[in-house]
Amino acid sequence: MKNVYRFFSKPGFLSTNYTMKFLFIAFIGVHIPLIVLIMAIAFHWISLEGWNIIAVALLATLVATAGTLYLLRGLLWPLHEAKKALSDYTGKKIIPTLPLHYTDEAGQLLQQVQLTIDSMDGLLRERKDLLALLSHDLRTAFAQMSHIGALIQTEKNQDTIQHYGLLVHKTATEQLRFIEDMVMILEGGNEENQSHVYESIKIEQVIGLAIDAQHISGLSKQIQVLKHHIPDVSVKCNLRLLSQAISNIIGNAIKFSHRGGEVIIKVHLFSGHIHILIADKGVGFESGKAELIFQKFTSEGQSGTEGEISAGIGLYLTRKIIQNHGGMIAAFSEGINKGAVFTIQLPIAG
Repeated sequence: MKNVYRFFSKPGFLSTNYTMKFLFIAFIGVHIPLIVLIMAIAFHWISLEGWNIIAVALLATLVATAGTLYLLRGLLWPLHEAKKALSDYTGKKIIPTLPLHYTDEAGQLLQQVQLTIDSMDGLLRERKDLLALLSHDLRTAFAQMSHIGALIQTEKNQDTIQHYGLLVHKTATEQLRFIEDMVMILEGGNEENQSHVYESIKIEQVIGLAIDAQHISGLSKQIQVLKHHIPDVSVKCNLRLLSQAISNIIGNAIKFSHRGGEVIIKVHLFSGHIHILIADKGVGFESGKAELIFQKFTSEGQSGTEGEISAGIGLYLTRKIIQNHGGMIAAFSEGINKGAVFTIQLPIAG
């Protein structure tokens, strides 16, 4: 069937018109019996007796009809492929590889089916990633609040208890807003409802929120997060999503640093972009495996220096968020126990 459609797509006058292919085959099929009969008489293949003429005409008509039906069936190949592709995707989640070079209406149908399936699959994967991000970050937030709760139970100083209470309130409030943004994105709200999601925000505010989110984690391991001078520039972003992504990097640095260590944060401007550098002197990783740590459920995931659990998805989700903000993220380490450096590049707003 594919060969029939491919053959009739080669002639220029048929290549861009699907209907013309059917009409052309039907026209030839209708006239074949007449052509055969004329040739039979002209070349004296048969005598001019009545029954001979009727027999030849009938036989030519049957053969022409069978050939025409076969060719017309072959022209239906794109429709069968489109149906099969949709069926395979909806039933087995198989992504098809339909031919996209045909230019007639059937070829355009194949292109649209492929585009639709690719878009649907991308959308589903995006939704799964968002749900994974929601799960990952909620788990982190609740772990922090649980740790603060444990500190409150053993703390006697009322000012410190009040400070911890404010941290719990702040964390819970930020996570509630984060959930609201995620729900809006998952529901695919209209543009007016999402107009507040991406705003021009000072990069110092984004980084400050990220550092605050990891305050308890750093405190529990006596790790200092040192922030160098940050330029007065803005980035167009979703504040909670971008700060969460940067917070994930800081949290990783704390997780894989030894007690009493330091995490350094520096910001530079270069060629219209903000470059954020987050460095630690922790366990690091093998230099050739920088890309592997950004993979979903990476096999390179490991526990922190004090047994902190790694879900193997945090850096994958962080990269997704950075990329959705038009940026890039990369990691570097000279090797095991030689620390790690993460660099984030984001476009300056305006």
